[in-house]
Amino acid sequence: MISSPTSYCLQKSRLGLISLAFRVFFFCLVALAVLSPNELSAQTYQERRDAILNKQNETRSEIEELSSRIREFEQQINATESEYSKVFQQYEQLNKMIALQDNKIKSLEGEQDQIEEEINLIQDQIQLREKELQQSLDNYREIMRYTYMNGRLNSIELLATSESMNQMIRRAYYLNKLEDFKRTKRDEIVAKQQELSGMQVDLESSLEKNSLVIDEIEQEKKKLDSQRNLQLRSAERLKAESTTLLDELKQVQAQKENLETEFSSLIAEEDRIRELENERLRRLEEARTIADAARRAEEVAKYSTPTRASYVSDETLKAYEQNFSVSKGQLPWPVSSTTVSKKFGITRNPLYGTRTEHPGINIVTRAGEEVRVVSDGYVFAIQPLPGYGNVVFVKHGSYYTVYGNLSEIYVNSSTILRAGSPVGRAGTVESEMGESIFFAVRKNNTNLNPEEWLTK
Repeated sequence: MISSPTSYCLQKSRLGLISLAFRVFFFCLVALAVLSPNELSAQTYQERRDAILNKQNETRSEIEELSSRIREFEQQINATESEYSKVFQQYEQLNKMIALQDNKIKSLEGEQDQIEEEINLIQDQIQLREKELQQSLDNYREIMRYTYMNGRLNSIELLATSESMNQMIRRAYYLNKLEDFKRTKRDEIVAKQQELSGMQVDLESSLEKNSLVIDEIEQEKKKLDSQRNLQLRSAERLKAESTTLLDELKQVQAQKENLETEFSSLIAEEDRIRELENERLRRLEEARTIADAARRAEEVAKYSTPTRASYVSDETLKAYEQNFSVSKGQLPWPVSSTTVSKKFGITRNPLYGTRTEHPGINIVTRAGEEVRVVSDGYVFAIQPLPGYGNVVFVKHGSYYTVYGNLSEIYVNSSTILRAGSPVGRAGTVESEMGESIFFAVRKNNTNLNPEEWLTK
């Protein structure tokens, strides 16, 4: 039987629609497979942003702590009077506050960098999402255009022209799949638009936050300038007491020289005692090999008493030294504060231009804050020294650390310490150096810059 032209065209149209349904369904599967990396990307973005926000919270806590310390020093400065001793105290407190203020500005700038990192991340994600959204819109338009161009029959007509029930069921199945796909793509586009809107809100929030931090940095810099001007006025007032101040400078130099002399003397005495102890141990080993029992007992008894109660072996000292030497730039700070009010090395007096050498660093602390040893070692001396208060000396092989201006001491001479063990408490307002500690690092008889050894 020969088909009529009309029947032939109808069959061709049906076959075209079925072919279209299969192609659209295949396109749907491919598009859905491509979506999964985007979902993972969105998850990675959120995790990365959360990590940045956590860093911001930590930095903000540090800023608040520094602000609290600055307020304390402001109160102390405001309480000072016009007498020389009070003026000098005001000058010293301003110096500590300026160090804190500098640290706060650095922390604020660090927070600003973190916020800018967050802004860059959000902007990158917005660009990515905009591209994805545009791609989804283009895909959806292409599907709708293709459907329009290649199939004019509606769903009812397509089902009605089926040649069998089986063909009708298959057509119904693929038509449902096609509608599901269209609906999924529409939902995807709406979701991406909503996600994009959320990121825009995040961006606006971060930009506002960045603006606030920049304003805070500017305000802190103005405060810092004001405090430095106040310090300059204090310096001018101090110049009137030149004789007293010059005596003070001489006293500081004398204190430093006294520390150096005492330290070298303590090291020499420690080395002498260790030599005596090593010699005793050598002679004790020799005595134990004497054949004559009576003489052996006499010699063993003669060399059995240690040179001192506690002794650290050479092997242990080598282990201390090795551990210390590889920890440069990684040692923990002896207190929670990292604010240095007086640095290591040659310092120039701002009033007279005189130069003095500082053998360590002064770290601003809270009154009575716990002070901890920075590495394994043992206490080889405890000594009160003018200008440095009560001082604990700790030996780490050929390296030494010094903890001065302690208001309390927890350890005794020869106490063996593990890294992080408490040695005492920092100074208070009544201490020689006020609310701070003196910290020094030394190798044999050479002073080292402590900030190069402590973690950044």
